[in-house]
Formats: sequence, structure tokens, C-alpha cells
Amino acid sequence: MQAEFAARLRASLVDVVDRAVPKRLLRLLAHPRLHDFIGLERIEALGAWIDNTFMLGRRQKRCREQPVDLSTREYLKTHFCSNPFRQLETTPTGLAYLCCPIWLPTPVGTLDTPPEQLWNSAAAERIRESILDGSFRYCNHLHCTAIASRTLPALDAPESQQVIKQYRSNPARLPEHLVLSHDKSCNLSCPSCRSSLYLANSRKQERLDDLTEQRLLPLMREAKSVMITGSGDAFGSKHFRNLIKRLNGGDFPNLRMELISNGQLLDRRAWNELNLKGRVRYVQISIDATEAETYAIVRRGGDFGRLLRNLAFLREMRTSGEIEALEFSMVVQKLNFRQMPAFVKLGEEFRADAIIFNMIRQRDIFSREEHVEAFIGSPEHPEYAEFLEILKAPELAQPNVQVGNVLEYVKRAAAGAAVRAGGSAAIRV
Repeated sequence: MQAEFAARLRASLVDVVDRAVPKRLLRLLAHPRLHDFIGLERIEALGAWIDNTFMLGRRQKRCREQPVDLSTREYLKTHFCSNPFRQLETTPTGLAYLCCPIWLPTPVGTLDTPPEQLWNSAAAERIRESILDGSFRYCNHLHCTAIASRTLPALDAPESQQVIKQYRSNPARLPEHLVLSHDKSCNLSCPSCRSSLYLANSRKQERLDDLTEQRLLPLMREAKSVMITGSGDAFGSKHFRNLIKRLNGGDFPNLRMELISNGQLLDRRAWNELNLKGRVRYVQISIDATEAETYAIVRRGGDFGRLLRNLAFLREMRTSGEIEALEFSMVVQKLNFRQMPAFVKLGEEFRADAIIFNMIRQRDIFSREEHVEAFIGSPEHPEYAEFLEILKAPELAQPNVQVGNVLEYVKRAAAGAAVRAGGSAAIRV
């Protein structure tokens, strides 16, 4: 009886803290002066605890309670996602996922778990079965661009069936693809991502290097590719630069790299220094602007002229075939939505194979006011009507352009307006 009362009391306290504290506390923890006063390592540990204890539960709850319309339900029943069957993603909070933690916010274990145990955990099996039964119930159907833009492969497609066959015959196989996002170090401090510059100190880098040797490299025994990084910048992180050198040291001769960067440090010198020739399959450059003035705000700390010079180098690498695929991405927000058509033209100029747009999302460090100001996807935003007109630009209808969840936000807004009006409405963009 006493144990039951204690459990209920703890649950009540967690619920109160969950509703009242985490987001405000996370925003406070992001303040540079607090870093100096308390120490970055303590701040980081507390932030990870809050995220894993409270914010993670919120993200999972949103998935459980998300409305699923009939068209999405029918679409998922006939389509497939291979990520949970072949991919593992690391995170700065020490948890591992089978996909992007925003798209699929259920971890499968901690990074210090032995590789086979982590990859074949009970949570991993439940997630994979949710793909096979067509529910995708652990996935966020709005944030996942593959679901929102309807670009998943068909369930009966040969490549889908091959993945399923391999899983059924040998479920204990280690991942074919690793997404390494466990270091959030970056040379920029873009407001859509963080409130201040973050670079891991030497002690943190040493621990990350040890984690790599003890756990992550064994996880790569059967890997064909590795992506660096979904959390910061592949070249702005000293740890990831060390890791790239380690992977190019001869132990992984057939492993291909996929690099995500803001492009500021990705030049010919870095390419040669890290011995990337013949090792890179794919590069994605996050840019967010086509004008220097806007770039200085949305890519805080970046130099637009330097970016253009480095994009010219990447165009050379793509044209020669040294890079198999080149993509440009933009986080759409109030400050840059008018530049979306020009962003497509920028991609064409530098021979990007794909131009990707994603709507800015509410991050834990944002205040409500900051998000309302930046979130152009709301019908209540004073510039929303102009945003809808921009979405009709012919450049955005090109086959190599992925408008992703941007259109899904618009469609949901239209559906919500129709419900409130008591009728039906359609919007063409």
C-alpha cells in the first residue's frame, strides 16, 4: 500500500513538473552566462536528463494522439519504410533510434548498450512490426517528410520485399546504415536550431572518441554507409573530423560517407586533409537563404561569400562524379519564405540533385512568441496569404524539388478551417 502511494505521488509530481518546468528550464539552460557560471558539462547533463525524462515523453504522446486521416491510413497500409530495418541513429542525449528522433521519437536503447543487444531490443522489434502492420504508430506523420510528401516506396516493391525477406530470415543483422548525431558541435549558431554557439570541450571529445571505439565502430561491422551528422556540422565538430579520419584509416575500406554540413568549412583543403576522395556518396548543404542579409541572420556566424565559393567547389566535385548526389536544404520561416523560388534556382546553378524544404518546427528552446513570429505555416500569421502565393511558384513544382511537410502544414490548416466552418474546403498550391 505504501509502495503504491509512493508510486502515485511520484507520478503526480512528474506530471506537474512535466507541465510546468521543462521547456522554460531548457530555455534557461541554453543561456551562455549560465554555461559560464555552472559549467557546460553540468548544464549538458541536466539538459539531457530533462529531454530524456520529460520532453521525450511529450513527443511520444503526440505520436500516440496524432489524428490520422483516412487517406494517410490507407497510404501507410500499402507502403513501406526500410529505416527501422537497416538504420541506427545516435543522439547527444545518449539514446539510440531507428530513424530521426523527431520523426520516430521512441528510442531503442542507450549508446553504451552492446551492439547486438541494442539493435535487437524489444523496442526495436515493436517499431519494426508497426511498419509491417501498416500502422506506423510510432512515427510522427507530420514531421516525417517521407510520409507527409508521400514518397515512401510501395510495400510490394521488390526493394521493400527484399528488406522484409532479409529481416524475416536474419533479424539479428546489424545495421547497414549509421546516422551519427551524438555530437552537436557546430561552427554556426542558427536560431532555428540553437540559442548560442556550441563546441564540445576536450573532455567531452575524449569521451565521445572512447564511445566510438568501444560501441559505435563495432556497430559498423556490417554497415555500408554512415551519415555525419544530423546534430551539428560534420566539419565544425573536432570529434567528427577525428572520426572521419578514423574511418578512412583502412579498417572500413568499403564504407561510404554521407555528409551534412552548412558548407562553411567544406572546401578543397578539408576534402584533401580528411582524405575524402572516393569515400563520399552524398552531401547535403543546409543553407536557408539566397541573400547575404538574410543568411547572416538565419545562419548566424556564417559568411555568404565563403558559402558560394565552397558551393562552387562542390559543384566541381558533383560534375566530376566524385560526389554521387548533392542536395540543398532550407528551413522555411518568416525570414526566408519569399526566397523559396530563388533557392531552387540556386540549387540549379550549383548542380544540386535535390532541393529540400522543411517547415520550421517548435523547438524546446523557443518561447511561444519566438515560434509564433517565425512559423509562417499558421493561417493566423499576418504574412500567411503571401506565403500561399509563394507556394504556387512554378519553380516549386519541379520534379527535383521536395516541399515535404511544408505543404502538409498548409493542407492541415485548410482542413482545420473547413471543420471550423462546418463544411469542406480545398486548397490548391
